[in-house]
Amino acid sequence: MRSVLTLLAEGKLTLEPRFFKAGSQYGHIMEALSESEDKLLVALKADERKLFEAFSEAQTEMNRLSGIDRFVYGYRLGVLMTIEVFLGADAFIREEDDPDR
Repeated sequence: MRSVLTLLAEGKLTLEPRFFKAGSQYGHIMEALSESEDKLLVALKADERKLFEAFSEAQTEMNRLSGIDRFVYGYRLGVLMTIEVFLGADAFIREEDDPDR
């Protein structure tokens, strides 16, 4: 089996959006969100709609940036956990940081 890093570098493994089943909890929440947005846009006046759309775009960008941050943080944490398995916990703890020493 080829390594994950090699597949990623060759473009054979990508971080594409994932799909979900229509009847799943995610699918139901997405449908409810979409229906609520449609109803809200109909109920708003033109200037209120522009304000809502600006808010929605900013929220989407915030979610994107937050997702990237969570991914990077989680990846780093996973790597640290893997390193700890191979090196042992003592490799990361200096004597002055360990209250038990």
